[in-house]
Amino acid sequence: MLSSKLRSHLAADTPVRDTYRLWLGAVYVTIFGTLSFNFLLAVINTNVARISETHVILTELVLISIALVLAMTRSASFIAVLVLFLSYMAFIMALRPELDLKAFRDFLIPIAFYFVGRKFRTLEDIDRLIVRAAFLVLAIGLFEFFLLDVYTSLVNIFDYYVAKGTLSEGDNFVQGSTLFVSSTRVGGRNFFPFLGQVRASSVFLEPVTMGNFGAFLSLWAFARPDCKDRYLLFFMSFVAIVLGDARFGMFVCIAFLIVTVITPLVSRIVWWGLFFLISLALGIYGATVEGDHWADSFTGRVVHSAQLMMKLDWTSLFGIANNLPFLDDNGFAYTFSQIGLVGLTTLWSFYVFAKSNQPQAARFKALMVTFICLMMVVSNSIYSIKLAALLWLASGAMDGTPYAPPLVQKATRSTRNAASMLRTKMS
Repeated sequence: MLSSKLRSHLAADTPVRDTYRLWLGAVYVTIFGTLSFNFLLAVINTNVARISETHVILTELVLISIALVLAMTRSASFIAVLVLFLSYMAFIMALRPELDLKAFRDFLIPIAFYFVGRKFRTLEDIDRLIVRAAFLVLAIGLFEFFLLDVYTSLVNIFDYYVAKGTLSEGDNFVQGSTLFVSSTRVGGRNFFPFLGQVRASSVFLEPVTMGNFGAFLSLWAFARPDCKDRYLLFFMSFVAIVLGDARFGMFVCIAFLIVTVITPLVSRIVWWGLFFLISLALGIYGATVEGDHWADSFTGRVVHSAQLMMKLDWTSLFGIANNLPFLDDNGFAYTFSQIGLVGLTTLWSFYVFAKSNQPQAARFKALMVTFICLMMVVSNSIYSIKLAALLWLASGAMDGTPYAPPLVQKATRSTRNAASMLRTKMS
């Protein structure tokens, strides 16, 4: 017979764990929603009804709102950061002639999903989420790649981007193609040319994010030596990068390998300063480059990015400028113009110096800083919810999850299994 004390303990523990399971299920739905909502809207646009930019904005707003609810906790840190951020943004918006809600959205994504991630109880839970997300992405990507005619009959990607106002009819330089404009490698693929000219984009609808997703899988595998699916993640990373023919993604993975080796030798203050050092270097380089012509290569895009850096003035640097130029091809310039130097420094410092109990947190943070900085050299895609939600969720989990040695984890699992059996007997 079970003692009354044990019975009461098991009865009290059950609602807590059931609540966590419900919360975890909601996180799964939200993350899978951020990954695939563009794909689902494109399917609707192709087969059911016309989609507009409003539908996309409302969908993102719903997903971010759900994340904010899921991030709620008894700790005051989340509320404090959120109130501080909203107050600061309201202040700089008051100094601008027009309200720019996109700036709020861009930085609410990392704040919301980072604090959702901090509520994970074990890193094994986020491991499983990432692996399942990778299976989803690769399944759709392989379907697109090997059954392209069937895929394009269901999803007209180009028409979806026209419908939501991102592209115009004249932007399609591949006649008759229904894919995104960069989904056809006209000059031939970088990896395995025999696979043809098509670059798979999966649920992301464009191949650049597909490559960045592959790089993220590699990042997590490098940072999590204890992950039981570590080598599977490396393989999935390789497949995603090859499917998307993402030369940038492959370059980033090589950078991850180097960073993994040197992380124990580098102080955290160096990783904190890397963002500002690269910004300064781009500005200096942009001042020395002449002409507006640049090649469609990583080097060419760096040149273009450096030239964009020179378009910032002091008002842009502090986030209060009027009539901003197009800065999306330089994530550093875009960030300064949207949140300002003060807001950026505050949020960046909060993240880089946030404490973690995980022994691999320093390595992860170095890899994360590297990933962010490399992406920002050529684009502002770090703010796209398609990948940013999962990226910041993983970051929060790495910082907020309590550390338990492998033997303790094994003992905990055994205890939970025994408790589950006892509850079954009790019922």
